[in-house]
Amino acid sequence: MVYKLLIRNEWKQLRRSSMWEQSLGIQIFLGFIFLIVFAELLAGSIIIAKNFEEMFPDDDPVEKFNSFLLYGFGLGFLMRFFMQKVPEFSIQPYRHLPIRKSVLINYVLGKSLLSFFNFLPVVLFTPFILFQMAPWYAGSQIAGYVLGVLFTVITVNFFSIWFKRSLSGNNWAAGIIALVLVGLGLLDYFGLISLGKFSSLLFTALLDQPAWLLLPLALSMIAYLINYAALSAGLYPEENIKKKKSASKRIGEFSYLKQFGVIGELMRLEIKLLLRNKRPKSTLYFLPVFLFYGLMIYPDIQGKEMLGMLIFIGTFMTGPILIIYGQFLLSWESSYFDGILVHISDFHQYFRAKYYILVGATLAAYILTIPYVYFGTKILLINTAAMLFNVGVGPAFILMMSTNNKKRLDITQRAAFNYQGVSFTQYLMSFPVMVMPLLVYLPFWAFGNPTAGIVAIGVAGIIAFAFSNGFINMAVRRFLNRKYLIAEGFRQKY
Repeated sequence: MVYKLLIRNEWKQLRRSSMWEQSLGIQIFLGFIFLIVFAELLAGSIIIAKNFEEMFPDDDPVEKFNSFLLYGFGLGFLMRFFMQKVPEFSIQPYRHLPIRKSVLINYVLGKSLLSFFNFLPVVLFTPFILFQMAPWYAGSQIAGYVLGVLFTVITVNFFSIWFKRSLSGNNWAAGIIALVLVGLGLLDYFGLISLGKFSSLLFTALLDQPAWLLLPLALSMIAYLINYAALSAGLYPEENIKKKKSASKRIGEFSYLKQFGVIGELMRLEIKLLLRNKRPKSTLYFLPVFLFYGLMIYPDIQGKEMLGMLIFIGTFMTGPILIIYGQFLLSWESSYFDGILVHISDFHQYFRAKYYILVGATLAAYILTIPYVYFGTKILLINTAAMLFNVGVGPAFILMMSTNNKKRLDITQRAAFNYQGVSFTQYLMSFPVMVMPLLVYLPFWAFGNPTAGIVAIGVAGIIAFAFSNGFINMAVRRFLNRKYLIAEGFRQKY
């Protein structure tokens, strides 16, 4: 059987890999951790299932439980997007064999069903079904409900895979889906619609009328066919080589930066590196999480005198690029760092290009946070002060601290659960950027003038920005003294 052959060959490929012995211990350790997490989730699910009626005494337990399911599947979609690995398969060894394209595609999609995220709902749902549904519903009703939930899990699985593939290819459809998800979340957040009521009606209908099972079944088939069509269109690289070349010309060229000379060219290359490699690109996906953080906090503290918390949030939202991109400022280029040492003659321009990227991204993040003025002008004032601080102090501090990092980073690997290149230096770079504005604010708050403290944060940023040339020169001098130590560290492959 062809599928048996594919499974056996892939196992042999894994077993014969040079990394097998090195990663075997890690896999055993992760398996042990997985068993512990699995046991804790199962125990928690049993406790919640037994006490669900006591937790929600005024509601029907089944309807109340079903009202959470859409939120749960939405959270699962986000977790899959950031953590689940897109199934991969090397077709090169099979291209000369009489194996149909459909067999290879079905095998790749079938592999995705073995994901941990597809088994997680089984752990969460089974106790509730046993304790809250089994005593009151017939076996056929429960069977229809279970199948409906499983088909929904499969739908989320295939749509998340397609979404990740589409987003990596800059597909316009991925942008539309992202806007729809964000829009639904905002409408539900502000009470214009109720996803909870819709979720309850949708999944309770599976118990009342098993014919509704056809809906999740149809959605899972549609999701599967969409993935099948996407994989079929790009299975053989030479079939899409022209398309990829044209796409590469449209995406990430940033030719307008060339007019700024050497610094503009260095900025252009840096941005292309971030957008065209797996780890930096997947890391940048976390930026929206930073920017939408205010929606979770501002409504709860609106009208309260919690200026310290607002300053922290403002710094957090206007400076995500300092944390996400800045903590690996030199490591992004570790794989060809020796070439940089040889070909770049003026490292002032090299560091200035990175400085302008940090400043420009901070200004862009600030512009996106301006709509938070809806929660009060005080928030706009605080975010403005935080932005000024992040523009002035943040980049200077990041440039200086980046010269201490000498751990190699493989930018071709995914970011989720990947700690390669991470060291204590990253924490030293991130936390002070978040805490320093509060240190400026606290003396003024202690003397009863918090507004002056907010102004002082902005003034500190303006002063630091005025002396940016001096900070860049200091960073360059430190880099020149340590460049060979950094290069030696970047050559170490783990």
